[in-house]
Amino acid sequence: RKHKREEYKKIILLVAAYVVHMVIGVVTWYHNNYFVKEPTHNWELERRSFLNNLYRGTEKDCIEQLRLSKSAVFNLCRILQERGGLVRTTNVPTTEAIAIFLHILTHNLKYRVVQFSYYRSKETISRQFNDVLRAVMKVSKDYLNFQPYTLEGAEANKWRWFKVSLSIV
Repeated sequence: RKHKREEYKKIILLVAAYVVHMVIGVVTWYHNNYFVKEPTHNWELERRSFLNNLYRGTEKDCIEQLRLSKSAVFNLCRILQERGGLVRTTNVPTTEAIAIFLHILTHNLKYRVVQFSYYRSKETISRQFNDVLRAVMKVSKDYLNFQPYTLEGAEANKWRWFKVSLSIV
């Protein structure tokens, strides 16, 4: 009888250990699949910090990065919103879209490089660049003076052949 009781205790202990092991497994599985996890980096915070350094930092930093003063950037934002039809998207404000546009133009950057600075996808960078470009083209007639360009010297000789080939086509 004592032997059966000890054997019974061992069985209960094994069953209890098995149940605890199963509960831990279920809790771990549930935690891995259903708990909301914090991202490893807060990209939104870093993006805002980068843009704050541009817009609220020194005038020199804004001019070096965007080739415009802070007041000129905000005036450009206002003009492109009012007259160019540029609108804020769900995730990208117009000030950021214009900063992306200016950054690409002023430094001759690829989308891949800008993607890293602004923590956005290449598709988002491309879409925002093209949206701002369309707005700039809408207001270009009012704000840009196009001067006739005449080629002289060595450049004129090179383009002379290009004009001939275009007239043939």
